[in-house]
Amino acid sequence: MHPGFLSLDAFLARRAADRRLARLTHDVPLPEARGLEFGPANNPTALPEGIRVVYVDRAVDAQASLDEAVPIDHAWAGSGSLASVLGTDGLDFAIAAQVAQYVPNLLGWFRGIHAVLRPGGVLNLSLPDRRFMFDAGRADSTIAELVEADLLDYGRPSPRQIFAHTYQALAIEPGGIWAGEDPARAPRLCGEAALALAYEHARDTHASGRYQECHCWVFTPLSFLDLVEAAARLGLFPFVLNRIAATEPEQFEFYVSMRRDGETDPEALRGMQVGAVAHLRQILERQQRTATLLAMR
Repeated sequence: MHPGFLSLDAFLARRAADRRLARLTHDVPLPEARGLEFGPANNPTALPEGIRVVYVDRAVDAQASLDEAVPIDHAWAGSGSLASVLGTDGLDFAIAAQVAQYVPNLLGWFRGIHAVLRPGGVLNLSLPDRRFMFDAGRADSTIAELVEADLLDYGRPSPRQIFAHTYQALAIEPGGIWAGEDPARAPRLCGEAALALAYEHARDTHASGRYQECHCWVFTPLSFLDLVEAAARLGLFPFVLNRIAATEPEQFEFYVSMRRDGETDPEALRGMQVGAVAHLRQILERQQRTATLLAMR
């Protein structure tokens, strides 16, 4: 396991000034803990020296082309047992910043992470809000798509996921959207060749078995809650949500914290999951109403 690289005092000072770091490390035990970070690339989460972290990505060389990319300890794309890959469990936390949208089988990924955390362990995510980046032209992911990916146990992006990502991505930046640019008027990121290119990528990766990264899933904060609730009602989502932090002005990501609860009775757990989603949904809807009223003044 890799040790954190900040003193505890330096970490606490940075976290107090950095809301993103605070959200990604929410409920991570201090001063000592063991955990995972997914897809750290060349920007691993800043952690204090008492924290021990293992780095996981879909392949050990997934981001090797990036300057100063951290070494990946284990390869796991979300299919199969993470515990068997790590050779351990009972971990305190997992962090995944801008990772979950790339995971082909998101429900399997959640279950794998849940299995290696101790009761009370947390998974903290940052996720892109599709309304404020190049996915603005795509429809929200559905529970049907999640279930399909899980039943078929996707180990790499499907032809549909690759096609949608390539064809529907728009040439627009978060700053432009916040400045008032209409995503509906934005050209496709791949230009006039987007349709043919999407088909070519989907066909060729399907035939070759090559792994092609893409945004497999697109969310808003509320649509993510809807998916979690539906999956929980089906018994396919193991976590209980703790917090959700909506996308802030000029930004393009939102944050979710969830825990492995100690409850083992399926019905009781489901009640906790659905209740947590309802509570967080009320918070988001109240924030939206407030923002709308303020914009009208």
